[in-house]
Amino acid sequence: MIVFVTIFRFHNYHKSWLFKFGSLCVIAHLLGNAVYSAGSLYVSHFNYPGGVAMDVLHKRVNPSTDVSVHIDVATAQTGVSRFLQFHSHWRYDKSEDVTWTDEAMKLHSHIIMEFDASHLSQYKNHYKVLSHISGFDGFGFHFDTYPPIHLKLLTKLIILERSQNV
Repeated sequence: MIVFVTIFRFHNYHKSWLFKFGSLCVIAHLLGNAVYSAGSLYVSHFNYPGGVAMDVLHKRVNPSTDVSVHIDVATAQTGVSRFLQFHSHWRYDKSEDVTWTDEAMKLHSHIIMEFDASHLSQYKNHYKVLSHISGFDGFGFHFDTYPPIHLKLLTKLIILERSQNV
């Protein structure tokens, strides 16, 4: 329907100033919609740090190694799914009822968890940081730069790898 209206307006734009104005409005609306859609797509990419974390883990760890990954609740809610479990011999654990003091946590070679400095300090003796994963945290404004709007990204998730000396 929109295409029909656009063609009709382009074909009849020379008839009056109303058709010219209408044609301009239709073109402006289509361009504005395209720009808004592209911007929304770019921003939504940063809403799923769990998926990015799984991708980073698969790129940084040798696929032939024996890996057991614990995925916490925040990670599971932000993009981790069964479709991202590429290696059938790796163990992916999404248990929700374990804490850092449980013996079961010490069996995992890798942990993907929500970034929290207090929680991270509890793992420092047994794990090292493999990667920080950023996520969308809002928009920022700097009127002295171009463009004046920018994305605020914060570390949302962290990937830990068990230290070899433990």
